[in-house]
Amino acid sequence: MTDDEVLVLAGEFPTPTHADWLAAVGKILRGRSFEEVLQRTTPDGIVIDPLYTKDSEPPGLEQYPGTGTGRRSSNPVATLAGWDIRQRHGLAEDPAAANAAALTDLRRGVTSIELAAPSIDAERLERALRGVYLDLAPVALRTDDDGVTAAQALLALVADAEIQPAEYRADLGCDPIGAVARCGRLSLPVADAVARVAQLAAELARSHPRVRIVRADGSTFAEAGASPAVELGATVASAVTYLRAFTDAGLPVDVALDNVLLTTTVGTEQFGDIAKLRALRVLWSRVASVIGAPEHRAKVQAVTSDFALAQRDPWVNMLRTTIGCFAAAVGGADVITVTPFDAQLGQPDDLGRRVARNTQLALMEESQVHRVADAAGGSWYVEHLTDQLAECAWREFQAIESGGGVVAALQSGELQKRIGVQWELEQARVATRARPITGVSEFANLDEDLLSRARFAGEGATADDAVVDVTPLPARRLAEAFEQLRSRGEKQSPEPVVFLANLGAVATHTARATWAKNFFEAGGIRALGNEGFDDDAELAEAFASSGARIAALCSSDAVYSVRVPAAAAALRAAGAARVYLAGHPGEQREAFVAAGVDEFVHVGCDVLRSLHDAYDLLETGQGDSQ
Repeated sequence: MTDDEVLVLAGEFPTPTHADWLAAVGKILRGRSFEEVLQRTTPDGIVIDPLYTKDSEPPGLEQYPGTGTGRRSSNPVATLAGWDIRQRHGLAEDPAAANAAALTDLRRGVTSIELAAPSIDAERLERALRGVYLDLAPVALRTDDDGVTAAQALLALVADAEIQPAEYRADLGCDPIGAVARCGRLSLPVADAVARVAQLAAELARSHPRVRIVRADGSTFAEAGASPAVELGATVASAVTYLRAFTDAGLPVDVALDNVLLTTTVGTEQFGDIAKLRALRVLWSRVASVIGAPEHRAKVQAVTSDFALAQRDPWVNMLRTTIGCFAAAVGGADVITVTPFDAQLGQPDDLGRRVARNTQLALMEESQVHRVADAAGGSWYVEHLTDQLAECAWREFQAIESGGGVVAALQSGELQKRIGVQWELEQARVATRARPITGVSEFANLDEDLLSRARFAGEGATADDAVVDVTPLPARRLAEAFEQLRSRGEKQSPEPVVFLANLGAVATHTARATWAKNFFEAGGIRALGNEGFDDDAELAEAFASSGARIAALCSSDAVYSVRVPAAAAALRAAGAARVYLAGHPGEQREAFVAAGVDEFVHVGCDVLRSLHDAYDLLETGQGDSQ
């Protein structure tokens, strides 16, 4: 081989095309639909393919990270400083406890703190921030009012500490739109509250140039069940409402843009959340360009979503928040807040806060995620998903704006209705376990010791002069329905049980017996297992002595076709109030029903409906059957 010759690896093989790949896949599918088996569709209608190629790459991408102000503009030089590690602390409880926790966090690696409460007055804020070096540790605020009073109280503390206003950094977090969406009320009309925030921004523009005034908070929409595109569209619509108020108050466009912090949620959809952060910057870049500031770079906070967290088997929450934190870092969030794994049980303890901050520190200091500029850039899948999500979210934003803006959408109830429909669709996926929840709807541990945490204090009473503007968006969680079933079972005495009527040898019945155990215990009904039965009389005797009132036949299809009629009849004769069969009955449905099988449980069935019906039978002796 000469120096001019090039060795082409595998050059003797023809280069396969995408059509060749599809043909090969078609042979494996054996007549089944490619779309049904290998494609999936997101809640926003985006089709996810199993394979992406360079042809999938959207046109017009910036070539290098750091160029432009959109999807690839995060962390443009792979900064060694990393992102802002921000921990949230509640002030609805004892401010002294929040102060102790905040100081511990700051000593152990957190770089800024966020104080959250329905309202924050000067006295509670001073107690919560005692000992905090305000010139070193930025403070963020989150309230359920317009936030101006809390912001003024913080700035007064800064003045008392003799910190130079021009050098002070903080996120004041004023967000009357988010507050009214969460609570349905403010002490003054929303428009007046927004104008009040804009006036504060105008007053601080020159004296406090490094203080960010408002937060456009998408978490309120996401935790009510909004899809990623609706969350992003509503977030940008909220931010644009603030921009209009700022410019009306006399702020230059660039100053108005710099005063907005965009907050979005991250959950357990790793690639979807990476794309969501990148899409948010694309949307904000469009807004900035339209109003005359094409060089503006968005500032984005990512918060791990309570929507994805569970009370049962809360240790799994550590995995959920780790996925979210990683997605936030790779997606280029400037600020990341990780929710403690035990936050759904009450006030997080020291372990919960420690794990939350160390999740970020491990990703930053051990995995060095922050040293890679736009780590997801160039992935054809992520680029395609970013592009599609940005377009969907932009349409949502346009729809909100064409209806008069986000405040009008909330006041009319249109946005709540839209999110409610999406929540129902997502709940249907949870009910059928198309969206499984580990430790809750899958692999439930009925013997777990539920962690105990101090309860949160009340959220405070609504002011007598409050203005009711909208129907509030509820804070929802995916795991709630299954957790309620578990609680329903724990209230019963004796413990609800189901007898697994395993037919044949262990190797024959174990797959469906394991599936059935998982099915029933997800709702708190303990499954009583056994080695299997070859004799129907022994099966009936074992059931009668088990104390169970319901039974589930478990075996292979071949065994079912031979043994189900006699086995179901034997269970009925032994007193079974309901007989389930694990698996699809196929053409034998009518014969099995005639033999005494009441219900067929299988992959894709409505698990929640079946389990609620089982409880109705166990509690009252009545229930629907099919």
